[in-house]
Amino acid sequence: MVSMSSIRFSVLIFLAPLLFGACGRSDLIRIRLLSPVGETKKDHAVFLDSSSTSTSKITSTDPATSGGSLYFLLKSIGLGYTTLTTKIEKETRSSSNDALILKEKTNLVTNYTDLAFGIGENYTLMWGAGILAGGKLDSTLNYGYSGAADEVLKHKSLSGHSIFFMLGHHGFGFETLLGVRTNYIKAELEDSGSSAKTLKTADSMSYESTGIRLTTTQIQLGIGVTF
Repeated sequence: MVSMSSIRFSVLIFLAPLLFGACGRSDLIRIRLLSPVGETKKDHAVFLDSSSTSTSKITSTDPATSGGSLYFLLKSIGLGYTTLTTKIEKETRSSSNDALILKEKTNLVTNYTDLAFGIGENYTLMWGAGILAGGKLDSTLNYGYSGAADEVLKHKSLSGHSIFFMLGHHGFGFETLLGVRTNYIKAELEDSGSSAKTLKTADSMSYESTGIRLTTTQIQLGIGVTF
């Protein structure tokens, strides 16, 4: 079976020669710096309480991402490096007495090595893909379950990739940039001997320890210089 990762990379490779032929190559050297200014509102929580939603109330914070991307383009092809930190928070309390049931604070750090393609001069388009080159996923868990001790679970393995698109406007040696980036992350948790695993076995809470999949999307703004 062909994976979604292979399909995404195949589409990017297919688009590259078509766009080059249609719009022409850039003859400038460009250095670009972008930073996320917005994150898609989505529940990325890894751990879920298994009790009925009618007996609990859930509070979640919109995911927040910080970091940045740096690109160096020589004419129409370039390399980049991106580092992103996404914070995820979710809390579950009893509806009857407001007692804590489960609180999760997950910190996801991902670093990507990017390959970028660009076309245009005064108005430009850049697109490309990145491979996860390092990072971490740590989840701090506070429990209200009887006999469960608060803990921090860390990742055992982390993999993934990204795709990105960006529009730029060039004038007087500088560029203003607007882009969107989507990241596909797969993680496996080290949960042996943990309270989380005990609670999962008892059907008090649920999570995927060996197949956590997260998809995050950021809107990016940036500036660039040309030579």
